[in-house]
Amino acid sequence: MRQRLIYKIGNISEEEHLKLDFWDGLSRAVEDRISLGFVQIKIPVIDEKPYRIFETMEEYRKWSEKELPRFLGYYK
Repeated sequence: MRQRLIYKIGNISEEEHLKLDFWDGLSRAVEDRISLGFVQIKIPVIDEKPYRIFETMEEYRKWSEKELPRFLGYYK
């Protein structure tokens, strides 16, 4: 479902901007919308091993507080 191009001269309202963004998103294929919705990032410490096994949730919490950077949000 392709929409025709819309050109606006000057400033547009926030509501008009949201409508244009909405129609732009609808004009894309579902696969394109899904691929644009994910951002790949490398997370330090977590991405260094493919998996980790913990016996208890408490063990995991202690590990995360000790090993993970605070900016990741894994702290009390």
